[in-house]
Parts: sequence; structure tokens; C-alpha cells
Amino acid sequence: MRVQKWMIQVAFALCALLTFANCLEQNASTQCVENEVCSTNNAHVCRNNTCVSVCSLRGMKECVCDTEEDNYCYLCCGNDENRCQPAHEHGILRANGERWERESCARCRMNGAEMEGLACDDHDTQRLCLQGKCSKSVCHDKQQGAFCDRKLEKICVDDICENPCAKIQPHLMVCDCPAIDPDTGFASEDRCQLCCYDFNVKPSSRRCQSAFRKYHISTPQGRPIWRVGLDCAGGKTCNRYGICTSGAADHTGPLAGLWQTSGGRTLLIIVFIIFAPAII
Repeated sequence: MRVQKWMIQVAFALCALLTFANCLEQNASTQCVENEVCSTNNAHVCRNNTCVSVCSLRGMKECVCDTEEDNYCYLCCGNDENRCQPAHEHGILRANGERWERESCARCRMNGAEMEGLACDDHDTQRLCLQGKCSKSVCHDKQQGAFCDRKLEKICVDDICENPCAKIQPHLMVCDCPAIDPDTGFASEDRCQLCCYDFNVKPSSRRCQSAFRKYHISTPQGRPIWRVGLDCAGGKTCNRYGICTSGAADHTGPLAGLWQTSGGRTLLIIVFIIFAPAII
């Protein structure tokens, strides 16, 4: 009985010591060095033993900048009297005089000419270095299916710069299907849509094939991903309906695009024969 009582007392003593140690550790972790940076990622500094945003040192709050690039790359500050913009625009800098800026953005800004069109963030492959900015807006002024990186590995799909082939397998790469089908000798129906090839296959054996038919890669609507603006047979261009057509016909709608193909013409003639009597 005495032994059990002694063991209980020892257990309580150990618990008390552990609790006290935890309290000391927590108190130490909450303490900070005055004027020193508490958190680089969150841009907080120590004031009166409390970590506060550096924006508050100028009477401002953290906010969302107008442009996507600024909001991603910089700490943004503002208040009722000062427009929300990058902290350095308000004169808020690190202790060493540098900007509160992501390292990936700083590399792009300082080495813009060398990194132009290349990925600037290892954690976000959609971001490319464009005119000194680590941007995700590269596709806003490009057509669907247009190449959007310097290596010609990614295309614009719904305003996102990506390699849609790699979603199936990482070794699948974007390619341009031939304008003339090597098997038939006629204009290829695959020219105006996304095509992929297997990088692991020997170059002499690689085949650029329709991503829609071969790998079942499609849009949310279940259609092929079109390569708008790509040159195709007969000096024509792929339009937004996936049809190889002349520039003049591209603005007249999908029916004009259908008329440019033999299958489309046949379909339109059949429709006309069916509905013409009712119209007349």
C-alpha cells in the first residue's frame, strides 16, 4: 500500500515538472526581440513584446493590391488615406533596405532578361517571368491553345498556362499535329486541336497524336482543346471552332467553318434538304 502511494506521489511530481517545463517553453516562444523580425513570411516585427504587421508601423493595415502580380509578390499596405499598394511604395522596407518581396519575384525582377518566359516559382508552375514580374496572367492576351512559355512546352487553356498533356502522364508533351495527315495525304483533322507525344519514346518513333482521341483529354464541356491561330493546310488558320479556315471566314460563325470541310458541307446540304420544304 505504501509503495502504491509512493508511486502516485512520484507520478504527480513528474506531471507537475512537465507542466512547468511546458509553460516555460511557451513563454519563451511568445517572447520576441524588440524591432526584430518575428516572421519573414508574414512580414511581422516585434513591438512591445508583441509581433505586429510592419504595415501598422505607418498606421496602415495589410490589404489586397490591385494587380495579381503585386498582390502575389509583395506585402501590400493601405488605409483610408493611402491607396493599397506594395509596402515599398509607402516607404516600408526591411531593416536592410530591401523590399518585402517573395524571393522568386526578386529573382525575376533582377534577372528579367535571362528569365523572360521561364517559370519563376518552383511551387507554382503556372507563373512565368514576364517583363520582370512573376506573373500568372500570361494568357489574358493570348488565344486558346497558343504557346505561352519560352520552351514551347505549355499552352493557354481557359486563361491558364499549362501542359494539359502532363495531367495524364508527366512524360507527355504538347506538340503540333501535322497539317497533312501522313496516312491519307489529305489535310489533317487533328491539326487544329491539342496533340501530345510521349517524351520517353525514342525520337524516331515518336508520334504526335490527338490528345482528345488518344488520351481522352478534353474541355469541361467534353470537347477537344482547340489550337486557335495555328497555321494549317492551304495557308489557312485554325479558328475558335477547331476548323481550318481562311481569315475572312473565321468571323462569320461556325457554319462558315463547317463549309470549309467536306464533311461539314455534306452535313449542311442534308440539313438544307430536310428543312427547305418547310421554309418554302
